[in-house]
Amino acid sequence: RTWQPPLALTMLFCVMPAAVSLVCKTPSRPLPRPLAADGDGEASFTYDSVQRRLPLIVESVIDKNSYSEALQADLRSLAGEIAAGEPLKPLAAPSAEWEDALAPLLAAGDTWLSAPWFVVENYLYKRMLELTDGPTGGADPFAAQKAESLDGAAAAFADMLSAGLTEGEVSLPSLVSTALWGNLADLSLSAGAALIAPTDASAGGGGAGDASKLADAGGKMLADDTGELCAALEAAGGEEVVVVLDNCGLELVSDLLLVDGLLRCASPPRRVTLHAKARPVFVSDVVEADLAPTLAWLEEQGGGPLAGRLRDALADGRLHVESPEFYTGPLPFWEMPDELHARLAEAALVLTKGDANFRRLLGDLHWPHDTDFADLMREYWPTSLAALRTCKSGVLVGVVPAVEAAAAAAEPEKWLTGGVYGMVSFAPKATPS
Repeated sequence: RTWQPPLALTMLFCVMPAAVSLVCKTPSRPLPRPLAADGDGEASFTYDSVQRRLPLIVESVIDKNSYSEALQADLRSLAGEIAAGEPLKPLAAPSAEWEDALAPLLAAGDTWLSAPWFVVENYLYKRMLELTDGPTGGADPFAAQKAESLDGAAAAFADMLSAGLTEGEVSLPSLVSTALWGNLADLSLSAGAALIAPTDASAGGGGAGDASKLADAGGKMLADDTGELCAALEAAGGEEVVVVLDNCGLELVSDLLLVDGLLRCASPPRRVTLHAKARPVFVSDVVEADLAPTLAWLEEQGGGPLAGRLRDALADGRLHVESPEFYTGPLPFWEMPDELHARLAEAALVLTKGDANFRRLLGDLHWPHDTDFADLMREYWPTSLAALRTCKSGVLVGVVPAVEAAAAAAEPEKWLTGGVYGMVSFAPKATPS
């Protein structure tokens, strides 16, 4: 049977705030049901993520910051509210987008556990920043964790240097693979706990080192459109590429290697635009202020030429950073504002990183796993698109049944949500019919 979305979800997926003009080009096919803690069941990864992991993220912020007793108490109250599955509350000063998205959920009495997971996960960070912004002057509550994750990437970056990924001839397949496996490091998945960069991020997925490690990494791919992506990047010549960033630390380091490669190999020179978050969310997600300390760290770790080229590109405009507010909101990509839609359409190719961006591309819905990624994206996406992610949620498309069956047999507990398997999914720009 085709799932029919309730009125609240229908309204959520077609929100039209008066202050913001939105592109509302919902995929033409019937929408599956959303991921939600109650809907997916107490044994699900979704339920565990909301009921256990989100409160732990709040507790990690308390542990890593010298907050007043009053602020700590307010944050612990928020953590308890989530764990208990209490009803959602209005935001203190919501944007038009947030006010309209929350209105049907509040009216229905939805809770942290019954509302769509993607909504409540983004809503958590709005609630947290409402508590911390005033007392801290808007300081990043995740700064300490980001710094720790960057330090934990030292060994992986040393491997990247020794593999020749930062200098010499550009190998786009190697850099794409390195950027993909950099997504293994995600502080929201670890509930804010410190991470040391996994070996796969530099050697197993780097594409330029040990052949046996490369073969092992290839066996951990659920879908791999690297060839099509690299061909599209080469064909783009000097046209703009937009990279929608995900995590700080190892992932940003590996993404900057790819960005440097894109700048070095383009003829004529191309512009690469990085899309960062406007505010701190998902613990380790990149905000523009994270870029400068990362470049300084690269220099300290022996990557001086790489850091210098990236600084030069920032100075002359070949590298640019933007921070659209949309990326910290609750809506799927098919409801992006007109301005963002038009902005992305200007690029030859958009490359999204990580699981949260993948979930936003798919509305965080339970699509059949063998749904064709390119066909679905062509229903609303304005240009060529690539999505690089390691699998950390129940959202999945573009995987043939035989590959899924093999992955599930090999890693029955982790294949879908443990970050063990990777995907490079590509959708060429739709041609006018």
